[in-house]
Parts: sequence; C-alpha cells; structure tokens
Amino acid sequence: MLLSQWKDFLWQCTKINFIFLLVTSFFLLFSEQIYIIHQYFYSGSVDSFKNLLYAIVGGYKLLFIFFNVVPYIALRQMAKQE
Repeated sequence: MLLSQWKDFLWQCTKINFIFLLVTSFFLLFSEQIYIIHQYFYSGSVDSFKNLLYAIVGGYKLLFIFFNVVPYIALRQMAKQE
C-alpha cells in the first residue's frame, strides 16, 4: 500500500474508534443501570463495577491513541516531508 492509502486507512480507523469511544463514554453515565442489567453475570458491588468500566474505557482510550492516532500523525508528518 502507498503512504497515502495507509494515511487514509488510519484516518478512517481513527474516526470509527473515536465515535465508539464517545458512545462507550456516554454509557458510563448510566453505569448503575448497566450494572442492573449485568448483575446476573457480575457478582461484585456497584462501585467495583464502575471501576471496572472506567478501567476498560481507559485501556481502550490508550490503545486507541497508541495504535490509531500516533501512527496517523506520524504518517502525516512523513507525507509532508516528501
């Protein structure tokens, strides 16, 4: 693949992952209702469930930045130098 194709691919991935991150962050507002739905599968308390959700979203955010945003920025800088 060409550099421009990789850049376009990473830009599309970044947009999709950002939208997914916004949606999951929005669901954190309703973590108590989500806990009620998943109470059958999760035996911990509401607070530990909230901490688990925040940890999952935080880990996803780090992976999103390291594997989508940073490579996209690097490819943009490489394209400017050509």
